Amino acid sequence: MEEFMLRELLIAFVIVAICVVIHAGGIAVFAQFLSSKFPPESLVTLNRQVIVLILVFTMVITLHLIETGIWAMFYFWNEHFEDFETALYFSLGTYSTIGYGDVVLPQRWRLLGGIEGISGVLLCGLSGAFIFAVVNVLYQARLQQRPVKTYSSSTPQTR
Repeated sequence: MEEFMLRELLIAFVIVAICVVIHAGGIAVFAQFLSSKFPPESLVTLNRQVIVLILVFTMVITLHLIETGIWAMFYFWNEHFEDFETALYFSLGTYSTIGYGDVVLPQRWRLLGGIEGISGVLLCGLSGAFIFAVVNVLYQARLQQRPVKTYSSSTPQTR
């Protein structure tokens, strides 16, 4: 039994590693794309900012769907669920930590669900940090657009 548990943990960590590489690599490549196509000085209009946010959210959701799809493929290929839709449903619920509980892994494989949940929380946190960084750049671009208040020499100054 302990040997099987180690095998299960090893499989889970391999899947987690694949998902981390996909997620971190996807964010890095997309950040490079954003910085080349949307330099900060071009982000002063509301339309450009909305476009950037739509692209960011689309990319982040796509990465998460790819990662849950990888987990679901593993579950389906190993016959933990009858069909791929059920495997994907379980994976989405587990990865997002919603976990309705109406579909569960076989008892011997239930540790995978917990590890997928931890992986999902961490990768969602990485996505949140990336979104925060993008929103910060958008906010800074808007601040740069504001005229700087200057005081003329005729304005009385107190010391």
